[in-house]
Amino acid sequence: MFLLLPFLLLTTSVARLIGLDLALPPAGTELPPEPPGVVESLEVEVAQRTLIVRAAVRRTDVVTSAGEVEAREQRLPPVADGLDLGGLQGTLRQLKDIDPKRARLVLAPDDALPTRQLVLLMDAVRRDRQGELYPDVALGAAP
Repeated sequence: MFLLLPFLLLTTSVARLIGLDLALPPAGTELPPEPPGVVESLEVEVAQRTLIVRAAVRRTDVVTSAGEVEAREQRLPPVADGLDLGGLQGTLRQLKDIDPKRARLVLAPDDALPTRQLVLLMDAVRRDRQGELYPDVALGAAP
């Protein structure tokens, strides 16, 4: 026991003994809002029969700083019978697996897109064979 105390005093660094300074908010203040899901924004644009999926995905690995966002973009060229809805659903399923709580998607169709294809596109982004994707579809203007 007598040898243990000098050994601990010699091997312990001073830097590890210093505590963290905590600043607590004053009483009565509100809590900060919960951070959004991993997928911060999601948009599907239709430009000249090509589907463009744009997503802002917050990085969650250890070496990133807080709030660092990665912009992802995937282009799906048209298939023989029109828009590549199967490829779109596959891409959206990958994003849904990253952030299962997200329910909203912004759809920005081209002015030349026929109404029938727009309705098919809206149905395709709402659900796929595995289940619900993004049921809250907001229409936006294509750039």
